[in-house]
Amino acid sequence: MLKELIVKNIVLIEYIRIECKKGLSVLTGETGTGKSILLDSLGLIVGNRVDYNLIRQGEIDASVTAIFQIHEKHPVIKVMQKYDIKFEDELIIRRQINAEGKSKCLVNDSIITRNTLIEITDYLIEIQGQFEDRGLLNIKTHLSLLDEYSNHYKLINDTKYSFNEMKKLKNLINETEKKEQELNDDSEWIKDALDQLIILNPKSGEEEELNQAKQLLSNREKIYNTIIKAKSIIEDENGLEDLINKLLKEFDDLKSYEQPNLDEAIDSIYKTKAEIEELKRFANKKSTDLSEKTDDLETIDDRLHELRSQARKHKCEVDDLIKIKTELEEKLEKLNKNNSNLNDLREHHNKAKENFILNSKLLSKSRQKSAIKLSEKINDELPYLKLENANFEIKFEEIDFENCSIDGIDKVTFFASTNSGMDKKPINKIASGGELSRFLLAIKVVLETEMQNRTIIFDEIDSGIGGSAANAVGLRLAKLGKTYQTMVVTHSPQVTSKGHNHFLIEKQYIKNKTISKVTELNINQRVEEIARMVSGQTITNEAREAAQKLLDN
Repeated sequence: MLKELIVKNIVLIEYIRIECKKGLSVLTGETGTGKSILLDSLGLIVGNRVDYNLIRQGEIDASVTAIFQIHEKHPVIKVMQKYDIKFEDELIIRRQINAEGKSKCLVNDSIITRNTLIEITDYLIEIQGQFEDRGLLNIKTHLSLLDEYSNHYKLINDTKYSFNEMKKLKNLINETEKKEQELNDDSEWIKDALDQLIILNPKSGEEEELNQAKQLLSNREKIYNTIIKAKSIIEDENGLEDLINKLLKEFDDLKSYEQPNLDEAIDSIYKTKAEIEELKRFANKKSTDLSEKTDDLETIDDRLHELRSQARKHKCEVDDLIKIKTELEEKLEKLNKNNSNLNDLREHHNKAKENFILNSKLLSKSRQKSAIKLSEKINDELPYLKLENANFEIKFEEIDFENCSIDGIDKVTFFASTNSGMDKKPINKIASGGELSRFLLAIKVVLETEMQNRTIIFDEIDSGIGGSAANAVGLRLAKLGKTYQTMVVTHSPQVTSKGHNHFLIEKQYIKNKTISKVTELNINQRVEEIARMVSGQTITNEAREAAQKLLDN
């Protein structure tokens, strides 16, 4: 609830501090004393656009401060946490403006934007009769108001859950379809590229082997002739093989002479013979291989060309083609798996969609049933507010499935007509002023919920009425004040008499300055003020008696 309102340098107000209380508070005063200034000040608190002409003449800045007391479960706490604003059990909201055209919004000394201020104060205060895009006149609030009245929280939660599940699956489907499209766009290329690599069947290190083979083939004749010559040196008469055998025979003949170290010499000859035999085997194999080699340069060049062509296609080295082949196989496998996963997601989404439609229809049915009861109660309340010819109705419009939300399939709008024979219009389109305020009062009285624990302020609610009608309005405001902290700016003695608290706004002339001040009245002062409202400037005993009678009723 609103605990204090402090206004500094706003038009006629130099400085005032109002300690606000529970129940119904009435604000009275003669025309021009500053009642509308207080509403303009509160307008700054709730995020109204700044009119710098509000700054008191001769001053360079102005401010409005509102202190709200909140309980630990108040819904505004989530907004405070959202913006990381520190708080305990109070919110101090301050709006500062200066003559240079600058303004500042602060909550508990944290600077915030005007939009954030609006978001916060929508949970704290509602001014009826001034800001038609807020409170009951905002069509967007009608659905939540009906749901609060209907008390069908399980249906709301079921609908919300099934919608979120459906939306989550739809997002997954969209992401999967996007990936599938990306893969499908390349699928033919992937399949074709993979087929080519499967046919090509590249091997690790193949390019180097082919280069070596190409070099060998390019010099085969020269190499072959060299090998043949080497064979001749080894195998011909008086060749290495023949000479080593002769050398071995000569040394064997020396054994009979028992020459020292002869065995070591013979061992060396045998080792040399073994190495010559190894050379002979190498030369024979090489010559055979070269003579039997079927590869030709053209075949090797063709293979190298294919390998390098594929490497250029995939922008990689030839040795990386094996890796590319594996990656293409994985992409093809992923494409097949993606198709299967997409089918599963679509099946789950269809089930979630069916659940949402079922839940939202059950919720809609409950809403329509409650709407009839709520409309009947509001229409029953209207005659007490001297709106006998007025009529209230809650109309439903089914939203296209594509535009549905967590709230279901319903668009709910409060419709009303204020006179017989008039077509019903959305409540924000009917005539403004006291008539509209009384209509809104009727709705508030019927709802009688603790929704958001907002402070409600009515302006011009007694416009154009008096007598029993004004008395009925006062009674309903007092009833509303038992649930909400309610404030009303009024010119009606009947409405004023029903207040639990009474504040008088009046002008004073001090040192050639005109200022407004606010005073909370005691019971005797209330009698005098209500008597003034009854009789005008000259207060008679009869007026005092009438005022006392109003207060006693």
